[in-house]
Amino acid sequence: MALAPAARAGSAGTSAPPTASQVGAAAPPQGLFAIPRLEAEGPFDSTIRLEITNRIRGEFVDWFAKPDGSATPDNQYDFLGNKFQAGIRVTRDPVELFVQFQDTLVSNLPTAGLGLGATYYANTAHTPQNGTFVRNAWLAWKRPFAVDGLSVTGGRQLYSDGMDAPAKDPALLWVQTNRIGQRLLGPVDYTHTGRSFDGGRIAFDAGDWNATAFGFRATRGAFEVNANAEMDVTVAGAALNLKDSPAVSATLGKTIARVFYFYYGDRRNVVFLDNRPLALRRLDAGRPANLHTLGGNAIHVEPLGPGNVDAMMYGMTQMGDWQSQSQNAYAWGTEVGYQLSGVWAKPWLRLGFNVGSGDTDPVDDTHGTFFQMLPTAWLYAQFPFYNMMNSQDAFAQIIVQPHPRITLRWDVLHWLRSTSSLDLTYFGTGATKNSFFGYGSTGTPKGGHGSLALLTHVLLSVKPADPLTINFFYAHAFGQSVIAANYAGKQGNYGYVEMTLSF
Repeated sequence: MALAPAARAGSAGTSAPPTASQVGAAAPPQGLFAIPRLEAEGPFDSTIRLEITNRIRGEFVDWFAKPDGSATPDNQYDFLGNKFQAGIRVTRDPVELFVQFQDTLVSNLPTAGLGLGATYYANTAHTPQNGTFVRNAWLAWKRPFAVDGLSVTGGRQLYSDGMDAPAKDPALLWVQTNRIGQRLLGPVDYTHTGRSFDGGRIAFDAGDWNATAFGFRATRGAFEVNANAEMDVTVAGAALNLKDSPAVSATLGKTIARVFYFYYGDRRNVVFLDNRPLALRRLDAGRPANLHTLGGNAIHVEPLGPGNVDAMMYGMTQMGDWQSQSQNAYAWGTEVGYQLSGVWAKPWLRLGFNVGSGDTDPVDDTHGTFFQMLPTAWLYAQFPFYNMMNSQDAFAQIIVQPHPRITLRWDVLHWLRSTSSLDLTYFGTGATKNSFFGYGSTGTPKGGHGSLALLTHVLLSVKPADPLTINFFYAHAFGQSVIAANYAGKQGNYGYVEMTLSF
């Protein structure tokens, strides 16, 4: 999907579909379609730029029927969301200031339903609902104290894990952005509200590597439109990144890699969602979670025959305290792709398998479900009735670009299973406010059967003019044993049409 004019200094990475440059096509024609620059010279040799973005999206939901078999409008409904952003960017090297306000409006929500629209209503029990807040307010300082490569950013900002050192190669960048970035921490810009982080980060950028450290308090948001306040959720971490550089390419070929450590602290007084009996979870309400995640990833692109083969792998281990339980969890994944070059549409076939651990005993002292923290889950679950917690996802996808302004991504198949049949199946994108846990459950596997669904979906992105992007999305899920055990219907549908204008 198309987002605000992001990926500038201090902004988060984008969860957009692949752009022309990301899939190796020529850049879109300029001239008639050039974006007007809302920019002027300011005092003290500064540059002042006004940035305006508006995204409107109509969504339809056909969720799996209720357990009692009734099909109500609350399970089959349409709703509309609009996100307007206006920001001012002031730049005077080596300092940059960015302040951005956002207005979110969501209407026609179901008052007693399931699915995405119901999640908005569960967070803010109004329809329509509206919220205006500060999305960004940060100051970035490059080369402080005349130290080349050093940069500091403080204030309210967006953060995407895995994107501290964006790759230069288009194929590396696409995999980094869409298959690594924001798995654990992200601005969740797919939703009509999004999420921000209050705090600071410091980075040192050398020719071949980048080191980044951060500490943040997360704001409310995602499905909560009243998003100005912070939550009692703290995240911190550090990452060492091997960059896409000429020296690295000469030795390893087109390669990027990362090792990282993240801390997640949750001190909200809410009942956590996991597979323990409700009585035990209520006894733990108000007890904190302190989680430590160690991990790494690598991406490589290699010329092979008439195209390029790409390979990606990652692994994470998670420990700490899940309230009164000890955390012991893991996640890993591996993916491979092949893209033809020099042919029409540059077809790109990708296959992958991703795993997040699940808990195997609801009443012991160990929590074995991998916790996804504060991700942009939509990147990896575009029909978001699942995420990477207690899940296995084997998939095949095809990306084509028949024209520099048209991109089609077809996820031909996702075979979704639960890693543990004694754990829940989870969906959601993390904490939204202090009184709402943020993750929900699609259901519980029954009888040892953990097959969730077979899923297919397609995303068509069209850019008729530089300021305008139009996206069309449709997904269909063929529910398997988990869905059959928890719902009367086994078929689910979700789709949207959206239009984004950015200046």
